[in-house]
Amino acid sequence: MNNFSVTLQHTEFKYDDSYGLTKENFSKYLSKLQHKERDDNELLSTEYAYFRYNIYEQCHKLAIARPDGIEFMQWLKANNWRIVICTYRDIRKASYYTKDWLNTNKIPWDHVFSAQNKVVFCKLWGIQHLIDDDKFNVLYGGLYGIKVYYPIMAQHEGILQTGARGFNTFHEVKQWMPE
Repeated sequence: MNNFSVTLQHTEFKYDDSYGLTKENFSKYLSKLQHKERDDNELLSTEYAYFRYNIYEQCHKLAIARPDGIEFMQWLKANNWRIVICTYRDIRKASYYTKDWLNTNKIPWDHVFSAQNKVVFCKLWGIQHLIDDDKFNVLYGGLYGIKVYYPIMAQHEGILQTGARGFNTFHEVKQWMPE
């Protein structure tokens, strides 16, 4: 729906004291985020987790909605689809700024949730269609009866045929949705 990954990769985040980090840790953590490295720490609340939250919050405010995505979501709503937004974002303020971003971009929604495993979430909620770019969901959604559609990106190169459908524009997805 947006260019969050591009925003994270190409925004120049300036170091300042408000992060509560040394300049070295700021640079190390930012590099870790931009290279999509997971935090090895088992604790939920760490210096890195707090930094990640602050950077992600900035990215979500800067991310631009795809015009074809907005049109697609409005088409779904006009055709009486239930729209459940399931985000992987940090749950501290995810609901607030996700809803704010959706409303600002005129993207309709019925429910907003945060879940680390969207395939399980969809299965439990009886959601049959998932649009997501996460490689895990692309690979495993079909095994659990979830029809997964994903925007084709470099991270999807070499993905085995799983039944998920890649798309370049949301207009392509319309043809796969039952009316």
